[in-house]
Amino acid sequence: MATHMGEQMATKVFAAVAAILIAVAAFSVGYRVGGNGEFRPTVYIGDGSSGADVATLQAGGTSYGFRTTVAWTDASGSYHSDGWPDCLPRQAQLTGVRFAGAMVMVESGGEARVLWVDCRKR
Repeated sequence: MATHMGEQMATKVFAAVAAILIAVAAFSVGYRVGGNGEFRPTVYIGDGSSGADVATLQAGGTSYGFRTTVAWTDASGSYHSDGWPDCLPRQAQLTGVRFAGAMVMVESGGEARVLWVDCRKR
């Protein structure tokens, strides 16, 4: 009987330690994914096209887009939180554009979005 109680106690201690380790691991993953308030999308260099108020850029087999406005950095290095990037002519073929893009998921679907365009000369 004492051995059985000892096994039960060891099982409970093991379960408690496992639960704590799982909680710590989940917190660590959540913190790294964005719990620290920081999101760093992937930066690409791609080609594409623009219309009057829309642009599409391809990178890595994915087409990223934006409509009307996007965050961008101008040729002098000044950041703009919105507007149309000076380096993207409208209704044109675009080549060698440096941009940040991400897949934005909402419920069961998603879309690849341009989040920022870099107009600085490389």
